[in-house]
Amino acid sequence: MIRLLPTLVGSAFAAATLPSSTSGQAVPPALAQFLTQTIALNRDEMAAVSSGTPVVKVLEPADRLEIAVFGIVRVDVPRTFYVRRASDFPTALRSPTRVRFGVFSDPAVAADVAAWSLPHDDVEDLLHCRAGACKLKLPADAIARVQEAITKGSPSADSLASAFFRERIVEYVTAYRARGDSALVVYGDQQSPAAAAQVLAAMLSRSPYMYEYAPSLARYLAHCPNDRPADGRDVIYWAEDAPSGAKSTFTIAHEVVYGPPELPGVTFIATKQLYADHYLDGALSLTAIVDAPGNQAGQAGIYLAVLRRAHLDAMPSSGPINLRGKVVGGVRDRTVTWLRETKTQSEGAYANAPASAR
Repeated sequence: MIRLLPTLVGSAFAAATLPSSTSGQAVPPALAQFLTQTIALNRDEMAAVSSGTPVVKVLEPADRLEIAVFGIVRVDVPRTFYVRRASDFPTALRSPTRVRFGVFSDPAVAADVAAWSLPHDDVEDLLHCRAGACKLKLPADAIARVQEAITKGSPSADSLASAFFRERIVEYVTAYRARGDSALVVYGDQQSPAAAAQVLAAMLSRSPYMYEYAPSLARYLAHCPNDRPADGRDVIYWAEDAPSGAKSTFTIAHEVVYGPPELPGVTFIATKQLYADHYLDGALSLTAIVDAPGNQAGQAGIYLAVLRRAHLDAMPSSGPINLRGKVVGGVRDRTVTWLRETKTQSEGAYANAPASAR
């Protein structure tokens, strides 16, 4: 996605522009070339980019179980202002579909997940689980251990299951901080085990721009906790999301905000999924905040370009209900909504911010 970023920043980015087909902002030529030739945006979509309208494109991934969505929007705020807000994790991690979330302290402690409990339906499903056949995404050994900890029909089953998982979550985050991806889960809920570390490695391998233009960030994501960038800001958090029409999903993720010195004028926000209890074997999101020419009033702006990859567990795409198509459509629609709301909220916050906060 960001192969052309070196040509999009610095004085060359600000000085060279391609006339827009609308009255909106001009699109820099290197970015225009990338969007038309690589992402295959048409004339109308290019006009939308230049006018500040969010544009989202579903990409064709090499892996049939992977979803890849690209989105872009212009936001008329300085990059420093946007990054400062994005780094305020307790506020930035909120979203309309997020039921609850929590940030892990370092070291992780039980209080970090005290606000979360396992839904009753999931507890009921656990009682019928076995390795290779479970509605919750768990390691095979955890399925047996949790069933030992709860009793079918017990009035305390829900609280016992929740307490069991809270303990395992704290242990899991602690292990990841110590050993990185080698500590990640091997899902045993289906016939073919899926190692989260291998899924993430494959998605990173299909993101070569990170290695080419932000190698310091790529090294940290692949080798965490080693090679941590000195100026990076990161957080590990849990979240329970309930998108419309879908079962709520509990996830644990590691997010990094970093402006690599090898790529001035750009800040990345990278988020990798460490665990999900439904649907996903892995997920990786990369947002590039790129300095853009000033708007018509001379105000500094950014292009917000996001690439989201998600690897599904077994998901049929044929028959009377195209579940994969529904999932792809949901990701696309949520990306459009996120870009639109991010633009509106960021520009509104900047307009109302005191001069000292700009």
